[in-house]
Amino acid sequence: MSIPVFCSYIRRKDMDSVLNCLVTDDIGPGEYLERFQKASREALGFDFGIAVRSPYLALGLALDAVGLEPGDAVAISALSPVYYEAVLRERRLEPVWVDVAPDSASPNAETFFAAIQAAPKKPRACVLFEALGIIPDPEEVAGLGLTVIEDVSHSLGAYRGEVRAGNLGHLAFLGLESGSLITAGGGALLFAQARRDATVLRNRAEGLLPELRMTDYNAALGFAQLKELETNIEKRRELYGVFRQALARTRHGVLSQDGEGEPAYWAFPVLLASGMKDVRAYAKKKEIETEPAFESSLVGRGLVPEGLCPNARSLCLRALLFPLHQRIGQEGAQKLSRVLATLP
Repeated sequence: MSIPVFCSYIRRKDMDSVLNCLVTDDIGPGEYLERFQKASREALGFDFGIAVRSPYLALGLALDAVGLEPGDAVAISALSPVYYEAVLRERRLEPVWVDVAPDSASPNAETFFAAIQAAPKKPRACVLFEALGIIPDPEEVAGLGLTVIEDVSHSLGAYRGEVRAGNLGHLAFLGLESGSLITAGGGALLFAQARRDATVLRNRAEGLLPELRMTDYNAALGFAQLKELETNIEKRRELYGVFRQALARTRHGVLSQDGEGEPAYWAFPVLLASGMKDVRAYAKKKEIETEPAFESSLVGRGLVPEGLCPNARSLCLRALLFPLHQRIGQEGAQKLSRVLATLP
């Protein structure tokens, strides 16, 4: 049986929580949602948080909350998810395309300032997508002088120095889609850390339509998974160490985070030294599924203008995801290690 790249790993006791929700009279936004929002806010260390039905909605609410107006410019990484462009276009905001460092897939001071200098209009804000769980230098982000919205959908649990993912910006959001470290079967959490930002977000949340808020059904699943977050991260950390040692026997490398700290363990990204087609064919033959890391990114879908962001374009051709999740097990880990150690 093939090992998939992502697995939501929903266990029986996770489903018990959902089944308990289903037997209530109402599975719309209600008691389970309030419990999930409170528990996630406390577990992740934010002053206020709300749960909505998609990351698309969370990003839109964040952009509205920071006071952007039509015509304003927003800096975004070229490796951001493709839905970013649609959210900005809906609000008539102008993207400023930011390239990334070639060994981390993360923007840095050099790529940020190059993008800002080349842009027709200086951005007022930045949406910081922390691709593959790698976070940039917090001091460099603070030095931009921009309002920062942090997307921690890949980076939950990562830290750099004393700064944890989610604390680099004014607002942060976490996608809860299939394959996430915490899945609710869909949806997103939107957080504010500082009291001032929390007040603004709370005021926005009070007028949020019920059709935009997460349902109790999804919240019940998210609540059950949240309780196992630290255990799951530790299991992924152990697998990551094993897989990295196996890969070290080859000419391929991994995308890595600079400085003291550690990335999140969302997947196992390999930076290929050879063609992706041959590597994928070899892994498939050995019953290991893989995915191009940035196939569904803005640059991967051709939305970034030609000539911009060359490092991001290169990573689209060279970065490949291998499985890294709790259901791999001991036998699966051994199989994956053998494959990684013998990649062509």
